[in-house]
Amino acid sequence: MDEISNKTLAILLIGAIVISLGGTLISLNRLARIKVPMITGFYGTDEEAIVELSIENVVEVNFTTDEINWGTGTVAVGKSFCVLNSYDAAIGDNCSSFTPQTNGFTLENIGNRNVTLNVSMEKTADDFIGGTSALSECKWNVSEKESGSAPGLELTPGAWQDVSSTNAVVVCNSTGGGFLCDDSNDELYFDFLVQIPSDALGAKSNVMTASAAQV
Repeated sequence: MDEISNKTLAILLIGAIVISLGGTLISLNRLARIKVPMITGFYGTDEEAIVELSIENVVEVNFTTDEINWGTGTVAVGKSFCVLNSYDAAIGDNCSSFTPQTNGFTLENIGNRNVTLNVSMEKTADDFIGGTSALSECKWNVSEKESGSAPGLELTPGAWQDVSSTNAVVVCNSTGGGFLCDDSNDELYFDFLVQIPSDALGAKSNVMTASAAQV
């Protein structure tokens, strides 16, 4: 038998290599089509969301009871004056036909900040009541409707203050937080006493203004 020449062996070797590479490429192509799950400790991607809001400072007080009305009456015949008082609901012995008032104004801190508090009146006693000046009086006091509402209370509870149309009176300073905004400790009473001379006549009104500032 004739021996295989070196040239023939070279051709056969090249052919074998080509066949081998072709088979490898086919196998790799098939493998690429097969989806093999990857083993990992993570699933998907991390996403973040945010909740936002902004809370405003609210500095506000409100008279939730804003009227004291003794109605219509007179000073008793032969008397020089009579006294009306919402603090103890008194109708003086010298008064006739007036309606007792059991409550004064109620002032509430309806904001969300503790405040200092000043009050002023529109009219003096003479301008409000009229009549004989020496007998005409108008006074107010403050007390806590809810205990602990005003650690900064400047005035003695129940102590009468003469009305003034020119000077605001400091009711609460910043001590202890002033006039508090806590829902269970945020209300004050303002009561009034008026003394009416027998020669005073007509419909009467006066206005209290409360001014608050954040502590």
